[in-house]
This record gives sequence, structure tokens and C-alpha cells, in this order.
Amino acid sequence: MECIKCKNEMTKVNFSTIGGIVLETKTNSIFETPETSPVECYVCNKCGYVELKATDYKKF
Repeated sequence: MECIKCKNEMTKVNFSTIGGIVLETKTNSIFETPETSPVECYVCNKCGYVELKATDYKKF
């Protein structure tokens, strides 16, 4: 992936949190199951820019 700030190649890294990061759609009731997607993280080793990317983005 190319950095949008400086055009350098970005490196895929782990973004550590308890339980991980997941995107999910908002639901209207507790009986609905939200659509979810894991998130990938990339960092530019030239300028430090960080980008997050949904891996299953077509669900949204």
C-alpha cells in the first residue's frame, strides 16, 4: 500500500488492543446481527502516517 502523504511504501503491522478492532454496522434492535469486518493496519516508515483498512468492506 502506498502512503497518501509522501508516496512511500507502507508496512502492514499489528494494531494491538484488547479483543482487536472490528467495524460493525449499527442495528436498530438487540435482535439484529450487525455486519462486521476485521481491520488491517499499515504504517509509513518515512513519515509515520497510519492507515486502517476494513478487510470485508463490501459488507457495508
